[in-house]
Amino acid sequence: MRTPGALAIAVLAIGGTLTGCAGGGGGGGGAPPKPACKPPATPSISFSMDIQPIFNRSCALVSCHTGAVPAQGQDLTAGVAYGQLVNVASTEQPKLKRVKPGEPNNSYLVRKIQGGPNISGVLMPNGCPGVPAAGAQCLKPDEIMAIVQWITECAPNN
Repeated sequence: MRTPGALAIAVLAIGGTLTGCAGGGGGGGGAPPKPACKPPATPSISFSMDIQPIFNRSCALVSCHTGAVPAQGQDLTAGVAYGQLVNVASTEQPKLKRVKPGEPNNSYLVRKIQGGPNISGVLMPNGCPGVPAAGAQCLKPDEIMAIVQWITECAPNN
């Protein structure tokens, strides 16, 4: 003969097992989640020492990506830029992140500075090549490569 305590324990055990197997409702059969970006042990590019200075010269300028109403809602001033870029959806191409760690080809920032496919608006900095707006400096090839490498290295906030 079962006691009410044994029945309660059995119901709890079955309920806990079923709850643990419930999963996320994805229906199974899908691909396993992609592992998070794994940065190198020693990154070759520093956000604060290499990337932010590029933004300071070419992007975080009056009437560009700074101030009370920065272009595209993206403030690239020191102390703010990282949070405005990494894993943040682009306002021009919302299906793309501005910076997708480990994936420069899927980072809208790279497309905007290289003039890549499917950009909205103009190549950045505005006016490049040629005479950029608001006293900005056009990005040099090694600066573009540094941004691409930083993203490839998982875009650390270093």
